[in-house]
Amino acid sequence: MRRAMQAVAIFAATLILPLSASADHYSRTITDIVAASGGKFDKNDHDFDILLNAVIAADLAGALADPYADLTVFAPNDDAFIRLARNLGYKGGNEAEAYDVIVAALTELSGGNPIPLLRNILLYHVSAGSKYVKEVSKSGGIDTLLEGATVLPARTTLLDNDPDLKDARIIKKASNIRAKNGIIHVITRVMIPLDILNPDKSSLPTITDIVVASGGVFDHNKADYDILLNAVLAAGLADALNNPHDSLTVLAPNDKAFIKTARDLGYHGDDEAGAFAFIVAALTELGGGDPIPLLTAILQYHVLPAAQTNKQVLESDYVDTLLGAVIYPDARKRTLGDNEPTLRDPFIYVFKFDNIRASNGFVQTIGRVLIPVDLSTL
Repeated sequence: MRRAMQAVAIFAATLILPLSASADHYSRTITDIVAASGGKFDKNDHDFDILLNAVIAADLAGALADPYADLTVFAPNDDAFIRLARNLGYKGGNEAEAYDVIVAALTELSGGNPIPLLRNILLYHVSAGSKYVKEVSKSGGIDTLLEGATVLPARTTLLDNDPDLKDARIIKKASNIRAKNGIIHVITRVMIPLDILNPDKSSLPTITDIVVASGGVFDHNKADYDILLNAVLAAGLADALNNPHDSLTVLAPNDKAFIKTARDLGYHGDDEAGAFAFIVAALTELGGGDPIPLLTAILQYHVLPAAQTNKQVLESDYVDTLLGAVIYPDARKRTLGDNEPTLRDPFIYVFKFDNIRASNGFVQTIGRVLIPVDLSTL
């Protein structure tokens, strides 16, 4: 199959190159630029021989040659494909062999026909609209032509949906390549829209899985979610955050956030267990002897009924919650306004602990606990 694909690619390249070899990038389409590699496997791993073979095999060359389109393509070079092949067990550095390994893996994963899965992977590298690297790096999420699949930029790193493989990075010196129908950014790895190494399990953990990964044992790591996990379990909300088919955002206070909130309420310590006990005692008093209803309401106030990046949250005038009460983001301060007027509003982490993807949405780490009511009225 590989030889047949390569033969088609080389033939297509010979048709394209005479039309574009003397033209600059602005008069060349994305397909023209990729086809300039020639499609013949060689020792130059900085061009697009493997990508060209893949694009033509998946019947996407025409779409990327449309002069009236406006696209952004994140283009893995040959070295990126060789790295993927090595992740799949390949030991060498030969382009042809790497392509064979990838085709064989996709054939096995798809039950005999690699083309649909190959096409989906390639569509995952294409986004509608021209986007320069500066715009990409500041985006809260890049929608792709693969329906329902997004890529999350973290500066010049592109976070995909495979939790095991290293994420791609935009090569700055090979970015912002202008074409007649869009922009190409060369990337260091192939982006994968599913868990390719573990196809039988969900490609991403659920929100509950992410919180549970902290362990729930009070320790000295204040960046994880031990207190949140204990609170979620006490309120009986673990199952509600564990449905992989839901679309949610959890504004997740880490242990440091809970300790800060406990101090705001009068706690004088610095340990997780003490902070949790203090908060439970405060809720017990405020709740007339039963802390669970108020604890549940506070946790529901941290759940948004849609998957949102931190940028989407911060750019909203307000966001709805599962509790029904709203939150008022401040994009300039990166804070989230709650309904407790006397306590400091939490900030939302940006660039660190942010946009943690789950199969059922996002986890956004915040710096304090959101309070849905004026505590002085209770």
